[in-house]
Amino acid sequence: MNHIRNYLIAFMGNVTFTYFIFAEGTLNKPVIFSTLMLLLMMGMDIIKGRTTRSLN
Repeated sequence: MNHIRNYLIAFMGNVTFTYFIFAEGTLNKPVIFSTLMLLLMMGMDIIKGRTTRSLN
């Protein structure tokens, strides 16, 4: 559950900041950009989780 909350906070932050960066008045580009960033973050976490092996 902790990861989901972190992903949601990061996604909403990305939408907010990219809305002001692109400054077009629409949510199309910010949502697309934030979704791609979310997929990148989730993919990095999955890869990191697969490569981290422990015997504990």
